[in-house]
Amino acid sequence: ETISLADGSQIELNTDSALRTRVEGERRLVLLDRGEAFFKVKHDAAHPFVVMARGHRVTDIGTKFMVREQEGRIEVVVLEGSARLDSANAQSATLKAGDMAVASAHSLVVTKKPEQEIVNALAWQRGMLVFSQTPLADVAAELNRYNSKKLVIADSKAAKVRIGGTFPTSGIDEVSAAARVLFGMRVEDRGNEIVISR
Repeated sequence: ETISLADGSQIELNTDSALRTRVEGERRLVLLDRGEAFFKVKHDAAHPFVVMARGHRVTDIGTKFMVREQEGRIEVVVLEGSARLDSANAQSATLKAGDMAVASAHSLVVTKKPEQEIVNALAWQRGMLVFSQTPLADVAAELNRYNSKKLVIADSKAAKVRIGGTFPTSGIDEVSAAARVLFGMRVEDRGNEIVISR
Protein backbone atom coordinates (compact mmCIF):
# COMPACT_ATOMS: atom_id res chain seq x y z
CA GLU A 1 0.00 0.00 0.00
CA THR A 2 1.26 3.49 -0.84
CA ILE A 3 0.44 6.38 1.48
CA SER A 4 0.79 9.98 0.30
CA LEU A 5 1.41 12.51 3.06
CA ALA A 6 0.26 16.12 3.00
CA ASP A 7 3.86 17.35 2.57
CA GLY A 8 4.28 15.41 -0.70
CA SER A 9 6.25 12.53 0.83
CA GLN A 10 5.24 8.95 0.02
CA ILE A 11 5.46 5.76 2.06
CA GLU A 12 5.11 2.35 0.43
CA LEU A 13 4.29 -0.42 2.92
CA ASN A 14 5.31 -4.03 2.42
CA THR A 15 3.04 -6.85 3.58
CA ASP A 16 2.43 -7.44 7.30
CA SER A 17 3.67 -3.95 8.15
CA ALA A 18 2.24 -1.29 10.44
CA LEU A 19 3.23 2.30 11.11
CA ARG A 20 1.88 5.48 12.63
CA THR A 21 2.53 9.04 11.53
CA ARG A 22 2.59 12.12 13.70
CA VAL A 23 3.42 15.79 13.19
CA GLU A 24 5.01 17.22 16.33
CA GLY A 25 5.78 20.92 16.07
CA GLU A 26 8.50 21.15 13.45
CA ARG A 27 9.14 17.39 13.23
CA ARG A 28 7.43 14.87 10.94
CA LEU A 29 7.51 11.53 12.75
CA VAL A 30 6.81 7.96 11.56
CA LEU A 31 6.73 5.08 14.05
CA LEU A 32 7.38 1.76 12.27
CA ASP A 33 5.76 -0.78 14.59
CA ARG A 34 6.53 -3.81 12.41
CA GLY A 35 7.49 -4.83 8.92
CA GLU A 36 9.05 -2.84 6.13
CA ALA A 37 8.46 0.47 4.38
CA PHE A 38 10.03 2.44 1.54
CA PHE A 39 10.19 6.21 2.03
CA LYS A 40 10.33 8.83 -0.70
CA VAL A 41 10.70 11.98 1.37
CA LYS A 42 9.98 15.55 0.36
CA HIS A 43 12.98 17.15 2.05
CA ASP A 44 12.34 20.15 4.29
CA ALA A 45 15.28 21.13 6.54
CA ALA A 46 12.98 23.16 8.80
CA HIS A 47 10.73 20.12 9.37
CA PRO A 48 12.89 16.98 9.73
CA PHE A 49 11.36 13.67 8.65
CA VAL A 50 12.14 11.02 11.29
CA VAL A 51 11.44 7.27 11.29
CA MET A 52 11.57 5.47 14.65
CA ALA A 53 11.86 1.67 14.79
CA ARG A 54 12.92 -0.46 17.77
CA GLY A 55 14.44 2.58 19.51
CA HIS A 56 16.54 3.50 16.47
CA ARG A 57 16.03 6.84 14.70
CA VAL A 58 16.50 7.50 10.97
CA THR A 59 16.48 11.17 9.95
CA ASP A 60 16.01 12.13 6.31
CA ILE A 61 18.60 14.40 4.72
CA GLY A 62 16.79 14.44 1.34
CA THR A 63 16.52 10.86 0.24
CA LYS A 64 14.81 7.65 -0.75
CA PHE A 65 15.34 4.86 1.76
CA MET A 66 13.90 1.62 3.08
CA VAL A 67 13.54 0.60 6.74
CA ARG A 68 12.82 -2.97 7.82
CA GLU A 69 12.16 -4.04 11.40
CA GLN A 70 12.83 -7.72 12.02
CA GLU A 71 13.69 -9.88 15.01
CA GLY A 72 14.87 -7.09 17.29
CA ARG A 73 16.95 -5.25 14.70
CA ILE A 74 16.42 -2.86 11.84
CA GLU A 75 17.89 -2.63 8.37
CA VAL A 76 18.16 0.68 6.55
CA VAL A 77 19.00 0.84 2.83
CA VAL A 78 19.57 4.23 1.17
CA LEU A 79 18.79 4.48 -2.54
CA GLU A 80 19.24 8.21 -3.08
CA GLY A 81 20.62 11.12 -1.09
CA SER A 82 21.54 10.48 2.52
CA ALA A 83 20.05 9.75 5.93
CA ARG A 84 21.32 9.82 9.50
CA LEU A 85 20.87 6.73 11.68
CA ASP A 86 21.04 7.12 15.44
CA SER A 87 20.87 3.66 16.95
CA ALA A 88 19.40 2.66 20.28
CA ASN A 89 22.93 1.81 21.47
CA ALA A 90 24.08 5.47 21.07
CA GLN A 91 26.03 4.83 17.85
CA SER A 92 25.42 7.04 14.80
CA ALA A 93 26.16 6.95 11.09
CA THR A 94 25.41 9.10 8.07
CA LEU A 95 24.31 6.82 5.25
CA LYS A 96 24.81 7.64 1.57
CA ALA A 97 23.26 6.09 -1.54
CA GLY A 98 24.20 2.41 -1.69
CA ASP A 99 24.73 2.05 2.06
CA MET A 100 23.00 -0.61 4.13
CA ALA A 101 22.99 -0.37 7.91
CA VAL A 102 21.97 -3.07 10.36
CA ALA A 103 21.30 -1.82 13.90
CA SER A 104 20.50 -3.91 16.94
CA ALA A 105 20.43 -3.20 20.65
CA HIS A 106 24.20 -3.74 20.78
CA SER A 107 25.69 -2.91 17.39
CA LEU A 108 25.55 -0.78 14.26
CA VAL A 109 27.16 -2.08 11.06
CA VAL A 110 27.25 -0.13 7.79
CA THR A 111 28.25 -1.74 4.49
CA LYS A 112 28.31 -0.54 0.89
CA LYS A 113 26.08 -2.69 -1.32
CA PRO A 114 26.27 -3.19 -5.09
CA GLU A 115 23.38 -1.58 -6.93
CA GLN A 116 21.91 -4.97 -7.88
CA GLU A 117 21.70 -6.04 -4.22
CA ILE A 118 19.74 -2.89 -3.42
CA VAL A 119 17.41 -3.52 -6.37
CA ASN A 120 16.95 -7.10 -5.08
CA ALA A 121 16.15 -5.88 -1.55
CA LEU A 122 13.29 -3.83 -2.99
CA ALA A 123 11.97 -6.54 -5.33
CA TRP A 124 8.86 -6.80 -3.11
CA GLN A 125 7.72 -3.52 -4.68
CA ARG A 126 7.32 -5.50 -7.93
CA GLY A 127 5.75 -8.52 -6.21
CA MET A 128 8.98 -10.54 -6.29
CA LEU A 129 11.50 -11.89 -3.76
CA VAL A 130 15.16 -12.50 -4.61
CA PHE A 131 17.19 -15.07 -2.66
CA SER A 132 20.92 -15.70 -2.95
CA GLN A 133 22.21 -18.79 -1.18
CA THR A 134 19.54 -18.21 1.48
CA PRO A 135 18.76 -20.96 4.02
CA LEU A 136 15.40 -22.60 3.25
CA ALA A 137 14.16 -21.68 6.74
CA ASP A 138 14.68 -17.98 5.94
CA VAL A 139 13.08 -18.36 2.50
CA ALA A 140 10.02 -19.93 4.15
CA ALA A 141 9.81 -17.18 6.79
CA GLU A 142 9.89 -14.50 4.10
CA LEU A 143 7.30 -16.19 1.88
CA ASN A 144 5.04 -16.84 4.88
CA ARG A 145 4.74 -13.07 5.39
CA TYR A 146 2.85 -12.85 2.07
CA ASN A 147 0.71 -15.98 2.04
CA SER A 148 -2.10 -17.54 4.06
CA LYS A 149 -0.88 -20.99 3.03
CA LYS A 150 2.38 -21.53 4.93
CA LEU A 151 5.65 -23.31 4.24
CA VAL A 152 6.73 -25.45 7.19
CA ILE A 153 10.31 -26.69 7.32
CA ALA A 154 10.15 -29.91 9.33
CA ASP A 155 13.78 -30.56 10.25
CA SER A 156 17.13 -28.83 10.72
CA LYS A 157 18.75 -30.47 7.68
CA ALA A 158 16.07 -29.09 5.36
CA ALA A 159 16.20 -25.71 7.13
CA LYS A 160 19.90 -25.31 6.28
CA VAL A 161 19.61 -26.09 2.53
CA ARG A 162 20.54 -22.94 0.61
CA ILE A 163 18.36 -21.66 -2.22
CA GLY A 164 18.89 -18.97 -4.81
CA GLY A 165 16.48 -17.52 -7.31
CA THR A 166 13.74 -15.01 -7.97
CA PHE A 167 10.23 -15.99 -6.92
CA PRO A 168 6.87 -14.21 -6.85
CA THR A 169 5.72 -13.22 -3.35
CA SER A 170 2.98 -15.84 -3.85
CA GLY A 171 5.64 -18.44 -4.77
CA ILE A 172 4.95 -21.11 -2.15
CA ASP A 173 4.38 -23.73 -4.87
CA GLU A 174 7.45 -22.67 -6.86
CA VAL A 175 9.76 -22.95 -3.83
CA SER A 176 8.20 -26.31 -2.89
CA ALA A 177 8.79 -27.62 -6.41
CA ALA A 178 12.41 -26.42 -6.33
CA ALA A 179 12.95 -28.18 -2.99
CA ARG A 180 11.54 -31.43 -4.41
CA VAL A 181 13.08 -31.38 -7.90
CA LEU A 182 16.47 -29.75 -7.25
CA PHE A 183 17.21 -31.04 -3.76
CA GLY A 184 15.20 -34.27 -3.59
CA MET A 185 13.30 -33.21 -0.48
CA ARG A 186 9.94 -34.59 0.65
CA VAL A 187 7.09 -32.15 0.06
CA GLU A 188 3.70 -32.79 1.63
CA ASP A 189 0.71 -30.54 0.86
CA ARG A 190 -1.62 -30.51 3.89
CA GLY A 191 -4.08 -27.94 2.57
CA ASN A 192 -3.25 -24.82 4.55
CA GLU A 193 0.46 -25.65 4.78
CA ILE A 194 3.18 -27.37 2.78
CA VAL A 195 5.66 -29.38 4.86
CA ILE A 196 9.20 -29.82 3.51
CA SER A 197 11.61 -32.32 5.02
CA ARG A 198 14.85 -34.15 4.16
